[in-house]
Amino acid sequence: MELNPHDLLKLRDFDDLMGISTKPQWVDEVLEHSPLVVVRRSPFKNDRVPVGVRGKTRDQRFAATILSNNIAKQITPEELTANKVWRTNKHIRETEMFSAIELVDNVLAASGLNWGPTGSLGFELASGMPTITNTSDLDIVVRVPNFLSTKIAQQIVEKITKVSVKVDIQLETPNGSVALFEYVRGNSKVLLRTINGPCLVTDPWTQEKKLEG
Repeated sequence: MELNPHDLLKLRDFDDLMGISTKPQWVDEVLEHSPLVVVRRSPFKNDRVPVGVRGKTRDQRFAATILSNNIAKQITPEELTANKVWRTNKHIRETEMFSAIELVDNVLAASGLNWGPTGSLGFELASGMPTITNTSDLDIVVRVPNFLSTKIAQQIVEKITKVSVKVDIQLETPNGSVALFEYVRGNSKVLLRTINGPCLVTDPWTQEKKLEG
């Protein structure tokens, strides 16, 4: 099983959930209702998968690890896109998020890119729990194993900025993730988020990098 950042994992149980810090009470309450965690961008150690638990509010985020054999089901952002899950979600259809993701779907599909929703939208689509609000961002991950020109990236940005909600698109390269809106600026260096921390690079698809901090 290949696991990537932003993948959602359904747990068999959460007894082996090992927190990076002291586990707050809300974690068990949330997992009892919906046993889903998200894969974090961090090294995998001793068969333990780095995950995050999301609560009902923005400040409720908990970093932990689980054993890989505790995974009952893997839900990737791309699967949510392939099945157009948002079209059968009554709550989402009643928000501005619906028209926004429909437009993004059309733009990215026309560009031939492999993508999927993450963040609060991805969690709601996978869990069925009402999570997004009228102030929620539309978080997207786009898998780009090969070089994407800034020209094509700029064309995408010009089209998606027409939506009524804030859109955050991360380009997932083999070396890590870079924000689309930062990449299209064409600066000499961009911030690449890797499993070992952020770094500055001239090309997110090469190994050349300078660690931040």
